[in-house]
Amino acid sequence: NASELYNQDGTSLEMGGRAEARLSMKDGNVQDNSRIRLNFLGQVEIQDGLYGVGFYEGEFTTADNGGPTDSDSDSLTNRYAYAGLGGTFGEVTYGKNDGALGVITDFTDIMAYHGNSAADKINAADRADNMLSYKGQFQDLSLKASYRFADRNDDTANNVGYTDNGQDGYSLSGIYAIGETGVKLGAGYADQDKNNEYMLSGSYTMGDLYFAGVFTDGEKDFDRQYKSSNASSIGSKFTGVQDYTGYEVAAAYTLGQTVFSTTYNNAETGSDTSADNIAVDATYYFKPNFRGYVSYNFNLLSASDKLGTSTVGTKGA
Repeated sequence: NASELYNQDGTSLEMGGRAEARLSMKDGNVQDNSRIRLNFLGQVEIQDGLYGVGFYEGEFTTADNGGPTDSDSDSLTNRYAYAGLGGTFGEVTYGKNDGALGVITDFTDIMAYHGNSAADKINAADRADNMLSYKGQFQDLSLKASYRFADRNDDTANNVGYTDNGQDGYSLSGIYAIGETGVKLGAGYADQDKNNEYMLSGSYTMGDLYFAGVFTDGEKDFDRQYKSSNASSIGSKFTGVQDYTGYEVAAAYTLGQTVFSTTYNNAETGSDTSADNIAVDATYYFKPNFRGYVSYNFNLLSASDKLGTSTVGTKGA
């Protein structure tokens, strides 16, 4: 939850974040996945219907792994860093921000820890830097678009001049809420170099019950897209341009201060199953801003399947 630090003469500054102690256990072996996220949101009113905005979020994690206490292995990830203009037209920003398909995968990415292992987003549609982004809300319709520029390379020392890495791409999405029915429908598309994908999503909320589904289909270039420094291990399992199809279904039930949720994820890369899992969790809200949860993932991949992601459904939000 955000806390307002300053608000005067049309200028405001908010601070938010969370501290999360996370113990992950696989085959009886424990790993500390604890993290702290801290963010700052600043806004300044320029004139009626127009404002400036800036946002930063960092994530701190530890990776001592049994090493000396207070070691220098702590890490900081810059999750968001962008600024821009907003108004009645929506909001336009540049920097490190979400692509347009994140709001589509959010339909089923509802769990406290597991889930979201089949609706895999290409880099230009995910959170990335060097990105120009737009989002707008028009009554029941929300729109989002992003364009990621190719990164410049300086080859002047070799008398080549400036080049780029060819990783420019774009993503588009829209979500429509059908009045007061509790039904939402979403669709999105992304394209980057030899990679492309589309996603369809839908959800239904009825009181304390929530149901949702996401379907994705496209092509992914494992020779280039997944060999960057921040890529997952999926690139070590496949080569060339592969067809990719995946779907996720999710359900949640709120009972007092407890939320029970479950998801099923399945994906096919080429002719191989690359994701197949069921996850369940229970979250208890002691207070709106303090909760505890237990989550378990059933990995249904067989020994002959090629593992699609290094997380096997532990991406989370």
